[in-house]
Amino acid sequence: MPKHPQDFRVLLVYPELQGMLVMPLSIGLFTAILRNAGYTVNLFDTAHYITDETTSPANRVKFLQARAFDYGKDLRVRWKTDLFGDFRRKVEAFQPDLMVVTCVEDTFRQAVSLLETVDDLGIPSICGGVFVTAAPEKAIAFAPVRMIGIGDGEEIIAQVTERIRRSESCMGIPGVWVREFDGSISKTPRGPVVDINKLPIPDFSLFEESRFYRPMGGKIHRTIPVETQRGCSFGCSFCNSPSSVSLAREDSAGSFLRRKRVPRLREELRTLTDRYQPDLLYVVDDTFLARPVSEIESLAKMYQEYRIHFWQNTRPETITPKTLGLLRDMNCYRMSLGLEAGNEVYRDRVLHRKMRNDKLLEHFAYAADGGVTFSVNNIIGYPDETRELVFETIELNRKLRGFDSLTVSIFTPYHGTELRRVAEQKGYLDPRVITTHTTSSSLLRMPAPYLSREEIDQLMRTFPLYVHTDTPRWSDIAQAETDDTIFARLQEEFRQGIWGMDPDRGGMP
Repeated sequence: MPKHPQDFRVLLVYPELQGMLVMPLSIGLFTAILRNAGYTVNLFDTAHYITDETTSPANRVKFLQARAFDYGKDLRVRWKTDLFGDFRRKVEAFQPDLMVVTCVEDTFRQAVSLLETVDDLGIPSICGGVFVTAAPEKAIAFAPVRMIGIGDGEEIIAQVTERIRRSESCMGIPGVWVREFDGSISKTPRGPVVDINKLPIPDFSLFEESRFYRPMGGKIHRTIPVETQRGCSFGCSFCNSPSSVSLAREDSAGSFLRRKRVPRLREELRTLTDRYQPDLLYVVDDTFLARPVSEIESLAKMYQEYRIHFWQNTRPETITPKTLGLLRDMNCYRMSLGLEAGNEVYRDRVLHRKMRNDKLLEHFAYAADGGVTFSVNNIIGYPDETRELVFETIELNRKLRGFDSLTVSIFTPYHGTELRRVAEQKGYLDPRVITTHTTSSSLLRMPAPYLSREEIDQLMRTFPLYVHTDTPRWSDIAQAETDDTIFARLQEEFRQGIWGMDPDRGGMP
């Protein structure tokens, strides 16, 4: 006999790297969907658990990309240590009828370990997210992963929950794969993409209070995520958004790129700001300004009702005097712009980011003069990258002005990206590898004259020093690539500002 919805318990499980502070929109959406249907919902979130991995926030501070902050004092975080014991106790106390796990590739193995911890309890579970969609065969091959959802998760969660509540099979639900008792896998192509205008307003009430706070621009902000569009129209080879677009097209699911209509956004903003009182909105769009200017104008006019500071990510070519004026009208607090690589031929042919350096510098100059604070994003360690190519990226960064921070990430070969396929084909990457961290170390093994793992790690940590320091000191920085003592000394010099950093060249966040 089916359970009454209020008697049916769903545990949302969100594996996260230690100290990552971006509240996931997916959990907010799933919570709203399930509660609107009458289900009892709870959450297990791992962001505040101490793990063995060195995670992105810690590395950004260590490698001079962000200011240090106190998680306990500044962000109200109380660190926890017994991740798997606490999860077991949570499951035994809550007694869920279904566990819903959403994760990215970097956290997938943690998700598997969590499911292993309670595998003996026989609780149905479904796992989804970007990695599962990009590599479903690999995901479902792990023993505790018996059901996965491919593509948008909102409709999948609604249907899976209802089926299990009624004690019915989940086979045949669009986008759901089920591993049967004999080991065979039932695969159903995904259904139509979700209309994001029809989704409920996210519910973040299951998160601990400390999860609402994150550092940005040297200050601590009460922050919530907002989605204005889903998908991306660009085809960067290091990003898995293009594969999401192509997979949706192959499955006849419809256009993966979708935008929210202004009236829907107005309703959502009104509800979220009243409910959570944020002082910063984190716009999760891949490329916020990648839309017709007329749409940005409509957004700007509507946003006059709120004018809450917001952060957004976009591409340099979307920055013009016109769009900057609209961002100022909207009270945009910060934006992040991707430079990614300095050699324009390499950037075009390998990364599929076609723009001459002179045009790139022109758009960055607009940003510098536009009155909106911005940071610059870089990646090193791509397939077939040399030390010379990295220094072209450094030199291009040195020509920029007006930015207040830069980030340097090591290329991560995520499933679903063109560059992962390239790395595998060239023998630089074991096809079995699943990424488990960010910005920690390169996963590629490339022959000379290309960068070794050690060289990539060394250049990543010294990259900001090269950008912000006059060339007469570069010999010291070169030594610091391999000498931890010299690096520690230069770190301290940099932080103290005794090098007389040119303010036009940027500073620290």
